[in-house]
Amino acid sequence: MIQNTVHSKLSILIVLYKKHYKNSVAITTLLRNAVCFNKKGISVEFFIWNNTPLCSPILSKQCLTWFEGNNNGLPYIYNRIANIAFMQGATHFMISDDDTDYSSEKYTDAVVAAMIFESRLASNLFGVMLPKMYSKEKLVSPGLRFWFFCRLATRIDSGIVTSANKLAINSGIIFNKLCYKTISPMFDERLQFYATDTAFFINYESYYAHFYVLDVALQHDLSEYTSNSVELAIFRFKEMIRGFRVIFEHKSYLFRYLMEAYLALYSVKKSFLYKKIVFFRLYIFSFKEKI
Repeated sequence: MIQNTVHSKLSILIVLYKKHYKNSVAITTLLRNAVCFNKKGISVEFFIWNNTPLCSPILSKQCLTWFEGNNNGLPYIYNRIANIAFMQGATHFMISDDDTDYSSEKYTDAVVAAMIFESRLASNLFGVMLPKMYSKEKLVSPGLRFWFFCRLATRIDSGIVTSANKLAINSGIIFNKLCYKTISPMFDERLQFYATDTAFFINYESYYAHFYVLDVALQHDLSEYTSNSVELAIFRFKEMIRGFRVIFEHKSYLFRYLMEAYLALYSVKKSFLYKKIVFFRLYIFSFKEKI
């Protein structure tokens, strides 16, 4: 059994979208874990941002603050609540989607172990801790990056991992206070929903050479991302175009030329796949949009 030797305050933000809070596995399992955290010396407070208020009533609970949004962009939500959390004395701040399952028996011990390790460091080696995230049997986070191409990793070690050319999904990330102070604002509010995690980690690696991978495997629902809905595919592609141009705006002319060529080819591929010219038209008309 891991004995906690640090006293920390962990503020947890869960973004609720198009569901009742009772149907959120993240809310259910994290509220349950709060008892375990408190026993190990980590006080926990919760922030719930209900991004679709018509879908859920307010959850009233001690040490929980409820916000009503209106489909606000994730960077805006993350930055705003991070400011509130750290101003109220948090030592760590965590963000989560509503569909990540934290029921693993190892989860609280893994977080405690990471915080103990962090407290014993002589220098600021890392700014974030993150879990190994799986979709069924497939490891989906952390992943690997080459230029603007992302791919899944076959395995990832626990503990200290180099951050260069690596990515992770937002859900489950724990930021320490120094990371919050060093990377400000933490998230680029020109983005809305997709590519926000990619933008963060590309920026993160210019400040920190490492991040800490928790020794725990969690389940994350990716059904929304694998949907074949034309409307969702169009929305994702619009977000992808904007995301690429924001994230890589300071790269070389050659890099951006190759990026645009990739986006153009991708739009053609999507147009053939869905038998709709809208994807190619989206790419062409996207040049009129201001970043």
